[in-house]
Amino acid sequence: MLKELTKKDWMALLHIPPEKIPKILILRGTRNLKTQYAKHKAYLKDIVEIGSPNGLFEDICIGSYQDTLVGYASVYGDAMASEITHVFGVLGTSLVIQTGCCGALDKDILPGDIVCATTAHSGEGAVQYYTPQKREIQATPDLVEIVKKEWASPVGLHKGRIWTTSALLAEGKEEIQNWSNYGYIAVDMESASTFAVAEYFGMKRLSLLYAFDNPVKGEHILQTDQEIQERRSKGEQIMMKVTFFLIHGLG
Repeated sequence: MLKELTKKDWMALLHIPPEKIPKILILRGTRNLKTQYAKHKAYLKDIVEIGSPNGLFEDICIGSYQDTLVGYASVYGDAMASEITHVFGVLGTSLVIQTGCCGALDKDILPGDIVCATTAHSGEGAVQYYTPQKREIQATPDLVEIVKKEWASPVGLHKGRIWTTSALLAEGKEEIQNWSNYGYIAVDMESASTFAVAEYFGMKRLSLLYAFDNPVKGEHILQTDQEIQERRSKGEQIMMKVTFFLIHGLG
C-alpha cells in the first residue's frame, strides 16, 4: 500500500534521480495552484518538473536556488500538504517551509504582517495519522529564532501559536473568537498537517504566512479595500523574499 512505498519506489514513480533530491521543500498554501507555481519557478534554475504517470501529482518541481536544491509544490489544505510532505520526507528532504496566507486572530496583526508559527494546532484531519498523541505540533525552535533575529522588514513580525482548519467557509464569529480566546494568533489551512508529517519523518519545519485579513476585527477575505490589497501584496512579497533568504542561509 502507499504507506509502505520506499524512497526507491518514489524515485522510480516520479523519475527523480538521487542527485536531484532536494534539501529543502517549500509548500505554498493556495487555491491559485498554477499562478503560485509560476511565481516560484522564477526563483529556480535547472528545473525538473515532477509528476506521476497517473496524474496523482502536479504543480511540483525541483530546482536550484544559489546552489541549493529546492523542491516546490502548490498545495491547498491538509490533504495536499500532508501528501507532498510525506513524499519528500520519504525521499530524505530535511527541511520543509510552509508558506501562504492566514487569517489573523490577534487585534495587533494587520493585513500584510508576517506570522511565524511557534506551534500549529490540529483542527483538520491529517495530523491524527502521523502524530496521534499530539494535537499541537511545534515548529523547529532554531528556525523560528533565526527569523526573529534576522528580521529587518518594515512590516510587522508576529510569533505565536496558530490554528489549522480544513473548512474555510465554516469559520464563523464563534469559532474565530474561541480560537483567539485560546491564545492562537492566526488560522491557516496547512501548517499543522505539514508540521505533523515533518515530525514523523524527522524533518525540520517552519511556517511563514502573511495575514490576509483579521477576522477578529470584522475583516474577511471578500473585502477589497485598496489599502488592504496593497498591504496583502507587500506582505506576500516579503514572505517570499524572507523564505528564499532563509534558504540561502540554510543551504
